[in-house]
Amino acid sequence: MSGVVGLPAVVSVVLTVVAAAAVTGAAILAEVAARLGDGPRWSWTAAALALYGVVVLPIAVPGPGLDEPGPVVVRLAAHLTALLLLLASLWAPRRFGVALPWGLAAAGAVLAVAGLALPDTAVTTRAASTTLALIVPAAWTAAAVGYVVTGRRHRSGPRLWLGLGLGVVAAAQVYRAATGVPIGDAGFIALRLVGVLVVLVALARFVTESVATVRTRQWTQQEELAEAALDAERVRELSAERDHELRNGLAALTRVTHLLGSGADEAQQQLTSAVRSELGRLHDLVDHGEAAADGPEREYAVEPVVTGLVTLRRSAGMPIDADVDPSLRASGEPAVLAQVVTNLLANCDRHAPGAPVSVRAYRSGGQVVVEVRDQGPGLPPGLDRHPVHHGRHDPAAGGEGLGLHLSARLVERAGGELDLRAGEPVGCVATVRLPAAGADLGHPAPSR
Repeated sequence: MSGVVGLPAVVSVVLTVVAAAAVTGAAILAEVAARLGDGPRWSWTAAALALYGVVVLPIAVPGPGLDEPGPVVVRLAAHLTALLLLLASLWAPRRFGVALPWGLAAAGAVLAVAGLALPDTAVTTRAASTTLALIVPAAWTAAAVGYVVTGRRHRSGPRLWLGLGLGVVAAAQVYRAATGVPIGDAGFIALRLVGVLVVLVALARFVTESVATVRTRQWTQQEELAEAALDAERVRELSAERDHELRNGLAALTRVTHLLGSGADEAQQQLTSAVRSELGRLHDLVDHGEAAADGPEREYAVEPVVTGLVTLRRSAGMPIDADVDPSLRASGEPAVLAQVVTNLLANCDRHAPGAPVSVRAYRSGGQVVVEVRDQGPGLPPGLDRHPVHHGRHDPAAGGEGLGLHLSARLVERAGGELDLRAGEPVGCVATVRLPAAGADLGHPAPSR
């Protein structure tokens, strides 16, 4: 069928092809918007526009045979599928992702092409044309109104312009259905072309704004990362200054203990030795951050480590006694045992102040077992064992819940375990198990 008077058929074909190219470009932009993270609805919009631009408009190019049953059925199936996808894009759920709309578009295209194989008597041209005239304008109008409402609700200019472009296409469809003009009518083609160009411009604006938003977000993240790097550098500088001052203070205290220990009696010398040992451990902590549980293994005597810590606590007023086998030797780093026992004794002092504390160390099989028992209030009611978690603590007793967590981590890295359970009949028992020196699990040594 040729165009109306004043619009040659070749011009109608060119304008229709231009409209198809514009719609296809709009479909690409809509999918880009979906990939930029603006929601799954744009994949539904892209699938609808792609089906309209690739199938509906090319098959609607004015020419001979356009009104035969086959082409009419193709236009009907593809047009209705595209409009259903366009309407679904207004309420597209996120869980379907991008695969479903494109799958439906492909199915609609296959169904439309299959219409060419139908015999001329299967569907009358009048019935298909009547269906197109009734449903298509209404569906275009509904989609246009939906996008206009969405644009106003989100205060989005591109969404609003998209709705207006769809409204112009809907006006073209209403105009053709009301007047019955042929598909090559100049007014219909011009309105449709204006509508799809507005849709193309609206989606181009939307993608431009989305890209600008992504860039702004990236710039913001880069600024936050830069600020975080500056904060980390400040923390490192403050940490270095603090460590420097701590080293100086520890060195001064070490010199003082040497002076105080000279000429003292045996008890004072024992206390001085314990203080020196603890100062040395603290100095190592400042240098290395924590006890080197994963360092090279070596054998060490357990009794001097435990006895020194018990002496320090006893000098501070804690009612504490120790029972340690002098021949007991462990494998690993003595600083690990010292740090863990220090944390456990501090825990006793905090949660059971004034209660008697006993420390017992012995060998059991291939392990060195150190038990720290207090006669305090014990674990909370209903708990026979206390899970050691980071930050878990009793707010009434103070602290931050770090000591037990750090101790458990150190013991685990040293190849042992830390257990906390209720004492009998009262109190709490913390048990540390570490590898014993020369352990032979096949021939365990007799336990005490």
